Amino acid sequence: MLLDLAKLTLNITSDSLALRLVASLASRTQRPPMNQAQRAAISQAQAIRYGERATHTAWCWGEGPLVLLVHGWSGRAAQMAPLARQIAARGYRVVAPDITGHGDSPGTRTQWHFFRRDLLQLVNDLDQDIHTLIGHSAGALAMMAARHAGEIRASRYTCICAPSHPFPPIEVIRRKLAPRPAVISRYQRLIAEQLGASWEDMQAGTLYRGLNEKTLLIYDQDDRIVNHSEGDRLVGLSPSAQLMKTQGYGHNRILAAPEVMEALNRFVDL
Repeated sequence: MLLDLAKLTLNITSDSLALRLVASLASRTQRPPMNQAQRAAISQAQAIRYGERATHTAWCWGEGPLVLLVHGWSGRAAQMAPLARQIAARGYRVVAPDITGHGDSPGTRTQWHFFRRDLLQLVNDLDQDIHTLIGHSAGALAMMAARHAGEIRASRYTCICAPSHPFPPIEVIRRKLAPRPAVISRYQRLIAEQLGASWEDMQAGTLYRGLNEKTLLIYDQDDRIVNHSEGDRLVGLSPSAQLMKTQGYGHNRILAAPEVMEALNRFVDL
């Protein structure tokens, strides 16, 4: 019913109002429930507060060089908690934030620039050089945008099921709302402003250029949200980056895949 009403409104309102409606609907987030393994891993973490008013929650395991894990849109830190616990056991301080509108942080909506802002605030609060940045999906894209803008730096980067540019939300909006092309163009420009690069530059893979062998790209061949060919495209832009592919996990279950955990443990230690 809500989508039908939104479609009708988009067809009769101005481009400016249509853009506001699209942006509002697209900003809504969900909080997926935790499974048993995630609950067990998060229960071993220390909850820490971060952000301008210390209103946001991040989860911390262990001590040592800093490893940051960034969840995706409508994800939560707990999805990466089993991985975090494994890495921490190898002698690292592993921190996974809940971004605005996710997990135990406040809000029911999020935006692309919230990912960048929250990550930067967390890094400033932690006041420690980053050994490895690991991001999933939209979280990976946002962290690479922050890297491109010179806001954060790490010795190593891992992107799991990361889109080369923010096309997944555009595809969802086209499928569910079918707005006019002019509204889509405006929304693309809005996303581009939040990520700090033009839409055309992001389409060309600008956010991922200049990566080296200290970058690991991981994709699943059965991912229905971000096709695994994105990994091939990004390696084409940065040939020295490492590429790993799995099969049978899809977009989210890949985070708990044993071979992915093993590969990340090795990669962080290199």
